[in-house]
Amino acid sequence: MRGGKNIVLFLSSLPVPKTNRYIRRKNGWVFKAPRVSLWEARALWELKSQYGGETLNCPLSVEVFFFLPDGRKRDIDNMLKSLWDILERAEIIANDDLIWETKTVKVKKSETDGTVIVIRPFRGRPRLLEKYRKLLEEFKASLDS
Repeated sequence: MRGGKNIVLFLSSLPVPKTNRYIRRKNGWVFKAPRVSLWEARALWELKSQYGGETLNCPLSVEVFFFLPDGRKRDIDNMLKSLWDILERAEIIANDDLIWETKTVKVKKSETDGTVIVIRPFRGRPRLLEKYRKLLEEFKASLDS
């Protein structure tokens, strides 16, 4: 991420939620549902064709926009788990542990479905982080008393 520029990526579909990813058989074998394998293969291809840079290995801030074609309910957290995994597999980020800040937006009843991902270096806000540390200390002290 040279010069702190944003990386903007687009996926032509929504992530398949991680909670629906694996199917177990009686003999103990675990396999992915075909729709999950297909989504992962397509997403991996799309991401690798858009990003040819080095794997990011620094604290990151990520914005994600899910464009939903209908009003169906979808859990953001389940879609994000799949998205973080595919960003790692595409070698865009070294580890999802590097994501320090995230903003996620669902756009319902969009004309098309898809996912936009904006990745930038995380610039910690020292005053804000200090405020949160103080709040945490106050909370811990209230539990002790």
